[in-house]
Amino acid sequence: MSEATFPAELALDHCQLISFENAIVALADEVEKLHYLTACKRAPCAPQLQLLEEWNLNNDLKKFHCKLHVDPDVFAYLIKKLEGHPVFSNNSNNPQLPVPVQLTIFLNGVGHYGNGVATEDIAEWAGVSVGTVYNCY
Repeated sequence: MSEATFPAELALDHCQLISFENAIVALADEVEKLHYLTACKRAPCAPQLQLLEEWNLNNDLKKFHCKLHVDPDVFAYLIKKLEGHPVFSNNSNNPQLPVPVQLTIFLNGVGHYGNGVATEDIAEWAGVSVGTVYNCY
């Protein structure tokens, strides 16, 4: 379409053109920051944290201790001491994991060393992301 046949009501003045260009640049920046256009779907996970409670109820302390390296009574005591601590609260729209879950992930990770456990294995076992595991250390 030549300028002569371009409808006058569709023509943009210089200020509108600059504003439009700035909006495009801002949107492009957002896309670059996110690296995707649509929300990511979380991978399905089957957390096994509930096994700890089952092992405790069935008095299978060997399995409980194998994962957390503490007895259930010690675990319960630690939770009781930690739950009120300010480090476990935030003023964000993103809530933190419950203290027992954070403590479980931490104890599982620090109870192993070397090639004994990978962060990915802990994440899969707990049903959380690898980043969440790092946040619990």
